Amino acid sequence: MTDAEKIAELESIIQNYTIFFLIFDIVFFALLVFGIVLAIRFIKSRKHLKDSNEFLLYTIHGQEEERERIARELHDTIAQNLRYCKSLCENSSTEDLKKLSDVLSKSLVEVRSMSYNLSPPDITKNDFLFCIKNLCEEFNEAWDLSIRLSIIENTDATFLSKDEILNIYRIVQEALTNIMKHAKAEEAVIMIRNNNEEEAEGLYIYISDDGLGFDEENIDSRKHYGIQGMKKRASLIGAILNIDSTPEEGTQISIIKTKKAVK
Repeated sequence: MTDAEKIAELESIIQNYTIFFLIFDIVFFALLVFGIVLAIRFIKSRKHLKDSNEFLLYTIHGQEEERERIARELHDTIAQNLRYCKSLCENSSTEDLKKLSDVLSKSLVEVRSMSYNLSPPDITKNDFLFCIKNLCEEFNEAWDLSIRLSIIENTDATFLSKDEILNIYRIVQEALTNIMKHAKAEEAVIMIRNNNEEEAEGLYIYISDDGLGFDEENIDSRKHYGIQGMKKRASLIGAILNIDSTPEEGTQISIIKTKKAVK
């Protein structure tokens, strides 16, 4: 091979390497730009999610404060007036006044139920299990629906924060309200337990009824704000909410709130 040929071959090799590194640099730069764009979008989406959750939390807190105010007014004004009227009626022996007393008694029950549903006093005790027991008792007394509550022995819910207690309570309350209003069920069952050995550590709640059920695929979410509210509350506190329903076969709901990992 002559010197000219060797030089030509060397130039060809150098040219190939130059093209290779040029292509490599272009691809690397493109990937770098793409990665930066993805990172920016991810950061923005996380910020948007955080802002959305903060706004939702602020809205829920505002709703709860308004509920508490209305409940206090119901208890301090209407309920007291009804009790006074009821006492006056009971001192009379006429049949009409006895009927009026019965109506006032029913009204007292309804006002007490409304007041409790708006702002349950037990929430302030930060005792979730106690709150759920009282909720079931209220539903059993106020409505023609049998609710069986089963809390597995030694179930621990003390790891829940006040916000988590309130939101899970509202999810259970909405589930029972839906059963009472729409399912035409005769019985609802609630089971609360902690995790078993194969599950993530936390609280597991199961709600089922023997009512009409519904078709999940064809449900109009615009007319079922209760279900949407349940999902938003679960998402806000990092809980898992599953709703499984079949027409004529009732509905099953599970709420899972795992403990936060300790860092």
